[in-house]
Amino acid sequence: MSTFPNVDSAGDVVSCWWRSRAVKKGLVLAAIPAVVVYVITDVLSALLYDGYSFLNQAISELSAFGSPVRPLMVAAILTHSVLLLAFAIGLLRVARRRSALWWIGAIGVAGFLVVGIPNHTFWAMSSRGTVTGYNDTMHITLSIVFTVIVIATMILSAVAYRGWFRFYAVATLAVVVAFGAAAGVAIQGIEQNETAWAGGFERINAYAYFAWVIVLAVMVTHHELGSPRIGAEVTVSRPEVPA
Repeated sequence: MSTFPNVDSAGDVVSCWWRSRAVKKGLVLAAIPAVVVYVITDVLSALLYDGYSFLNQAISELSAFGSPVRPLMVAAILTHSVLLLAFAIGLLRVARRRSALWWIGAIGVAGFLVVGIPNHTFWAMSSRGTVTGYNDTMHITLSIVFTVIVIATMILSAVAYRGWFRFYAVATLAVVVAFGAAAGVAIQGIEQNETAWAGGFERINAYAYFAWVIVLAVMVTHHELGSPRIGAEVTVSRPEVPA
């Protein structure tokens, strides 16, 4: 008898691996390196960009056309986006279909396609002081779309989990909206090169969102995957299904 697995058995192995708790957990926790990559590169790029102001210039200026650190920042953002895509797929794998958590995953996948790939590649903004064009219009439009995505997923996360996390999600949403609006007002003076605190406000907005992503990933891992127990099924609490 042959000791080599046939096509069917090999497919079964792959299928079992894909359905395993370890793979689901790895996908969900991909949110953590996604945030780490982005934050480290944001700080590093700002340091390498001579004359760049961490507090007064937008994050998008690091990946802008004409930026000396554009290759580094774009590579980091794409890596970040792919890892967040893995996170979104992980949510789809662990959530009940059409639950609040499932919709967060579905919106995350759509966000990767609509915003994650093009916003800092094809439609990156132009460096300040240079002639603006259609790419700037598209960058602003996609940034607004991304803001809507963030707000929607935060609201859904508050629906998915009760208790302290619901209060945390609502508080984070308030911070994201407030500082996002403040950054939007501050960046209006970019043509006059007067954008005091635009970068600071935007980074409070972005880092608050990143913290929420990590907390959500840990929350999902704990509640949806639980801890494996020998000889017994894992008992987990499922997120609510919105009415």
